[in-house]
Amino acid sequence: MYRRIILTSDGSPLARAAVPHALALAAAGPATVLLVAAVDSTEELRAEGQSTGWLDLGGGLTNKEIEASAEEQRRLATEHLEELRADLAAGGVLTVEEHVVAGSAGPAIVDAAARLDADLVVMATHGRGGLGRTLLGSVADHVVRHAGCPVLLVRPA
Repeated sequence: MYRRIILTSDGSPLARAAVPHALALAAAGPATVLLVAAVDSTEELRAEGQSTGWLDLGGGLTNKEIEASAEEQRRLATEHLEELRADLAAGGVLTVEEHVVAGSAGPAIVDAAARLDADLVVMATHGRGGLGRTLLGSVADHVVRHAGCPVLLVRPA
């Protein structure tokens, strides 16, 4: 049923909760798993003056520091996706692609789903509601509302 399944990860232990679900769906296909991690774009770093994703350097950053921070985030995200690739291979998924995308996580994942012709997005959610979601925003909420394909949200156990 699904040929191309996006599995998102932000590097957190929580994100790993979605891995078994993506594995089961990919094995039933078989399907290609598209690993996607979003990192801060240089524009975001410049606007915010500090890193908000894979690295938190704090304080205002120079252009050189912004470029270095963006590169370091990309490196850390790539290493993380390589680890996930190994986990998926051990679980029997033969076809895996790694994609590190720059930008705000929700829109970056939605854009990746369209660009990569995904049939499904599998992602973990913190399961926050009410004020917590309002104050922190919700990547999962954005993806559910804007993705052009089905989205499977996995709540933590």
